[in-house]
Amino acid sequence: MFPLGSVLVPDAPLPLHIFEPRYQQLLNESLEDDRTFGVVLISRGWEVGGGEARTDIGTLAHIDEYNRFDDGRAAVVSTGRSRIEVVEWLPDDPYPRAMVIDRSDEPSQGDESAAFTTAIASLDALLHTARRLDRIEAIPELSWPDDLGEATWRLAGLAPIAVIDRQRVLEADTINDRLAILDQTLRAMREDLELMEQLDN
Repeated sequence: MFPLGSVLVPDAPLPLHIFEPRYQQLLNESLEDDRTFGVVLISRGWEVGGGEARTDIGTLAHIDEYNRFDDGRAAVVSTGRSRIEVVEWLPDDPYPRAMVIDRSDEPSQGDESAAFTTAIASLDALLHTARRLDRIEAIPELSWPDDLGEATWRLAGLAPIAVIDRQRVLEADTINDRLAILDQTLRAMREDLELMEQLDN
């Protein structure tokens, strides 16, 4: 397991600079096995303030490429594969380990395509507001996979939302629930920008 101060969602890339000996060992053993490892968010700890605690919903990552350096460090490019749930944390020896199971999706209630269209509209509105207020230099050109599940994960990975909100999306068990969280969060961010504009004026 690789606890991080960020959230990895399925289908998203995860570049890593591995320098700690324990994670160098994790890399070695992952490469000898199936090239996978688990990623979870550090919800409280050395990266975010006191007494490390980890979330129990994370993502299985697959090592796509790696490059070793002479001093033992490694540059790794991996990709999120699927959601996992920690059922038991094991001792952190020689590195963080856990017993995990697959976290399967549940069927959505309602029109997923309509929910996706709504969330994309909220992202577009946020980006245009940010551009109008000179918060970003340009609006990026985004493309979406035909598969709605994959498209939702891409949106979750690309949306400029806070870590805790991305974790909420990861923990949601249906596509519609993920899209609802994304839509609400993006709308709130746009409203905050507009309020700041009014206060500045």
